[in-house]
Amino acid sequence: MTVASIVVAIIALLLVIYRDIIRDYYYRPRLVVTFSLEEPVSRITSVGWPLGTSHPTQWKSAFWPRLRVLNSGRSVAHQCEAIIAEVRNPDGTLNKQYDPLKLRWAIAPIHKGLEPLDIARHRQIDLNMFTTIDGESNAPIATFPDPVGVPLFFKPGDYWLKIVIYGGNFSPVERGYAVHWPGEDYKKVEMQEMNRVPSSIAKWPWTIGDY
Repeated sequence: MTVASIVVAIIALLLVIYRDIIRDYYYRPRLVVTFSLEEPVSRITSVGWPLGTSHPTQWKSAFWPRLRVLNSGRSVAHQCEAIIAEVRNPDGTLNKQYDPLKLRWAIAPIHKGLEPLDIARHRQIDLNMFTTIDGESNAPIATFPDPVGVPLFFKPGDYWLKIVIYGGNFSPVERGYAVHWPGEDYKKVEMQEMNRVPSSIAKWPWTIGDY
């Protein structure tokens, strides 16, 4: 057998062995996560108050900061769900009040937003994070409303949020965001992507002088 024949045989063998791996890599979904505090990603809308009641006593203006998740890959991203995996303080210490909380996709009907969903090729879908409400000092997290023994809202202040998106056919996608909400105005939420974990020596995106 000539050297060329041996090389061809080896290449053919490798293609058989790695065919599925190459195919899966080439056709895998790719989630691109971006954020914007402007419409049409984030939204200013009205919510019934108190939240979660079937017969609200009034309607209040609210602001929904959201992430936008685009599947730019060559196949459907299956069973996608997102969580706030970590909440940290500006010095990087873990805020131990919070457990990981599942977030709600911005789809209708609203109860479907907490279920895993498939994201088709070239489809984009928005992810609710939390809600600031006119006249209220707590910003509810877009998660299950039932008490679970940990806070389901943010108070005015600074937070670093680690968001993780899981799925059935792709590796988890992680993003970090620094969030500042002073609390006086429900529309004045500041947010920056900050994928490194903050620390006492790393500059926080906002300082006291910026407030």
